[in-house]
Amino acid sequence: MSKKYAVRNIRLCTKDCLCLYVCPTGATDTENSIIDVAKCTGCGDCADACPSGAISMVPFDYPSQQVKSDLVVSALKALLRSKSGQESMAAAMPGALAKAIEMSNHIMAEDLIREAGYMLPQSENTILFLQSLLDGKQPEGFPKDAVEKLIALISKNTEDGTMQNNKTFDNLMEAFAGESQANRKYLAYSRKAEKDGYLNAAKLFKAASDAETLHALKHFEVAGQIHSTAENLKDAVAGETHEYKEMYPDFVEEAKAEGNQGALHSFTFAMKAEEVHARLYQEALESLDQTEEVFYFLCPVCGNIEKFRPEKCSICGVPGEKFIQY
Repeated sequence: MSKKYAVRNIRLCTKDCLCLYVCPTGATDTENSIIDVAKCTGCGDCADACPSGAISMVPFDYPSQQVKSDLVVSALKALLRSKSGQESMAAAMPGALAKAIEMSNHIMAEDLIREAGYMLPQSENTILFLQSLLDGKQPEGFPKDAVEKLIALISKNTEDGTMQNNKTFDNLMEAFAGESQANRKYLAYSRKAEKDGYLNAAKLFKAASDAETLHALKHFEVAGQIHSTAENLKDAVAGETHEYKEMYPDFVEEAKAEGNQGALHSFTFAMKAEEVHARLYQEALESLDQTEEVFYFLCPVCGNIEKFRPEKCSICGVPGEKFIQY
């Protein structure tokens, strides 16, 4: 659990001051009523003792922003505009009912914009919005210094500020690579054990490979590397393109030079299949909002993927009846 510190909400404070008696360091006893973070140990005694619920425990470091698809964010923003419009209309009307409707829409608008990725200490969207204010034409009296300080403060809690520039991020990515490799290795061992007739060993290797997958996925998630589906598709296109254009061609030539036919076939099949994968990812990106279901067929030998069951694989020649449907 991340380290926390106490924050007092002055508007809720009823001056019962029990926090002054339970705080072991005197962090709650200040002239301006703002709890001294430098003295706070994060014990939480003040928050537990406060009868008005005016004190909350706030983490120093926040997790990366929750990922939402572009479609969800667009829907949330549309609802936000609707609620904001209703709030404005209610504000212009007299009476207690109009006042209640105004506040109701205000609360719902806050919830919607928060779920869309704003109003969060770790919000990258908020940083982009604030930066757009700095980049645009600024009216007279615009608090430029305050906005710059706010961006710097929020940046400390974003993915780039707390994760990608420190050792923990490097460790997570190294662990992700290691667990991913272990998953594939144990799966290969499982198939070999099953082929040799050692079923118990085969099951153990398969269970271990699945366990390594769980570890790898969690490391990747905590490292903040899972984004919107559109961004993930773009990343997949870039990765597959790099492999078939830059990585595998060199591997193929080196295998040829060394006369390693097994490696040559393995590299060649993979290179051709990765090109197909890049094309399919790009097609999926361009038709992301399409609702009609698409089926994919995988060649179990070379990894080629088709949108239909072919007569035979265009890369390795395996009969289409062997293809696995997804």
